[in-house]
Amino acid sequence: MLQIKNVNLNINGSTILHNINLTLEQGKIYGILGPNGSGKTTLFKSLLGLTAFSGEILCDNKPVSNRQIGSLIEYPSFYPKLTVEENLLLHTSYLEIKNPDIKTTLEQVNLWNDKEKLFSQLSLGMKQRLAIARAFLGDTKYLLLDEPTNGLDPMGIKEIHLLLKNTLKSPKRCILVSSHNLTEIATIADSIIFIHSGQVVKIMNNDFDKKELESIYETIMTCSKKEKI
Repeated sequence: MLQIKNVNLNINGSTILHNINLTLEQGKIYGILGPNGSGKTTLFKSLLGLTAFSGEILCDNKPVSNRQIGSLIEYPSFYPKLTVEENLLLHTSYLEIKNPDIKTTLEQVNLWNDKEKLFSQLSLGMKQRLAIARAFLGDTKYLLLDEPTNGLDPMGIKEIHLLLKNTLKSPKRCILVSSHNLTEIATIADSIIFIHSGQVVKIMNNDFDKKELESIYETIMTCSKKEKI
């Protein structure tokens, strides 16, 4: 269980995260839904220990470790002149992951047959799937995916959705997926966490009421547009 307790972040007098309190269970996919600039990426970076937040983030009542969390935040960075397999092996060496099962990992994202391709030769969808493979390689209990379908065509988006729901979802893993796309999140998530201006404004679980979902989404997106005017 991942617990986020009273997490706040202020930068130069601006509130980026405000009193975030969440309890996230393994075996579920959580959608973090909000407009651009709402705090989704900053929350993920805080979970990774990359911000100077106040509050607590605990895993099974102990301070969370980076080794327990895999992530895809912003555009995936790989060595373009190394192959798919070489990039993952380099990652496991850097993190000192013992006995990594590269074959199974690449099979799960349908890239084993492309293991000898250079990263520079991959399509955008293949690069995203490789980035997700790198994120869950090793003993990761929590997987953070920040806008994982950005820039993908409809087929690429469908591949990511199927990967999350049919392959990566596990009783031993908690997956957090951020997006500003309601349809995408409603398709894959067990729970939806609405975030706006750095605050959690609503949490919805299991059987979503479509009208309520759309109403909350429209409200936070409309507020966001007004703030920019």
